[in-house]
Amino acid sequence: MSALIGGGIAVASGWTVERSRWKREEHRHERDRRTALYADYLAALLSAREQIWHASRWHELPRDERIAMARDSLRDFQVYPVRHRVSLVGPPVIGELSYQAVRRLTAYRDAVIEGASDGDAALQQVEDAFNEARKALSDGMRADLNSLR
Repeated sequence: MSALIGGGIAVASGWTVERSRWKREEHRHERDRRTALYADYLAALLSAREQIWHASRWHELPRDERIAMARDSLRDFQVYPVRHRVSLVGPPVIGELSYQAVRRLTAYRDAVIEGASDGDAALQQVEDAFNEARKALSDGMRADLNSLR
């Protein structure tokens, strides 16, 4: 009887260890997946912002080309599709922060389309608002990733 009880304890102990290992692996896999997705989204935001910034500065280009450059920036870097993936995978707070960041980027883009140039005080305010939203998003993403340890 004691052999049976000892065997049962060994099996239960082994199962507990394996379950714990499986959970750690699952958390690591989820953290890696979110890290890649969050990095892709931040890269898309910053690449689109860079294109908008160039559109606000390159006065050598005809105005219609600069407008097209700014207008197409979010599409060129897949900002919306990646944002939707972030909203599906991340917690609701990250979805909201990603939405706020893209709204601020859109306001920056629209100001450039309307004729604002690099160095204009109003454009600087819009760009600063985007940078604040992007920082809040980065901080939120970092906190989410740290919660998956």
